[in-house]
Amino acid sequence: MAPHHFLSQFSDKPRYNTKAVAQETGVPADTFRAWERRYGVPRPQRTEGGHRLYSERDIATIRWLRDRTAEGLTISQAIALMMEGSDTGLSWLNTAVDTEPHTWERMQTRLITALTDFDATRAEQILGEAFALYPLEDVFLKLIQPAMVEIGEQWHAGRISVTAEHFATQFIRRKLSSLFNTYNVTEGRGLILVGCAPSEQHDLGALMLSVFFVRHGWQVIYLGPEVPVKDLLDAVRHIQPDLVCLSASTTETATQLLEIGRAIQQLPPPTPLFGYGGRAFNLNPILTHKMPGTFLGRDAQEAVENVASLLSRSR
Repeated sequence: MAPHHFLSQFSDKPRYNTKAVAQETGVPADTFRAWERRYGVPRPQRTEGGHRLYSERDIATIRWLRDRTAEGLTISQAIALMMEGSDTGLSWLNTAVDTEPHTWERMQTRLITALTDFDATRAEQILGEAFALYPLEDVFLKLIQPAMVEIGEQWHAGRISVTAEHFATQFIRRKLSSLFNTYNVTEGRGLILVGCAPSEQHDLGALMLSVFFVRHGWQVIYLGPEVPVKDLLDAVRHIQPDLVCLSASTTETATQLLEIGRAIQQLPPPTPLFGYGGRAFNLNPILTHKMPGTFLGRDAQEAVENVASLLSRSR
């Protein structure tokens, strides 16, 4: 049955509050309120006191959108599919447009402000809205990553305190760790060991990359920042991963990967592939010229594509 025919059979009489809708659909209130603000879907009415009241049709709409996004559609694609062939009973869907446009730059500014003001509640709301509207990978690459780069630059320039930078970093680390634990698998397309150079303390990029990997079906063992050479090689011998992927953000930590890459390539079979990346190589591509192994790309999306190609050729 077409979406508009299916939804039109439900009553449009408003009677359910926000909490009841969240319980009925399993969709967080922040998520369907973000859909409402951006696309005009669902369409609750307001009480005299300004509280939202939803109809059975609103609940069915939210459930339908929930199921489509669970199948892999973005929310905008699901909305567009719902709009196809809508009859007069759902003609309002044809006017469901961005009522509050959110450019990535504006969302970055809002997130940076919340984090540097130590406002975890507001930062949670901003990220919740972003995840409700956009694919997870887009939120990482177009919101979280540039926001954290800007916060790092503000700290280096002395415009924000070290405590504000640490708060922002720990907040984002908790979000990434939660997603990593949610998606990681015990078996997958291959086993990847991810960590940072021996003196590299900044691991958000490596952690974000790990989330991308597990989202695409690889099993990941994440080692975090400052991985000593000897301990890393011992782990490689014991675990026998398909790929070792290390990150570096400065020229100093990037040069440490020279020794590691050469040592990994000299291990007896089965010898894993060695890949690397990070801000140091993005800012100074010449560092890749003498580096053993493979530069995986300028961001996590490129790394996923390059790793897929590398591992497919190695089998």
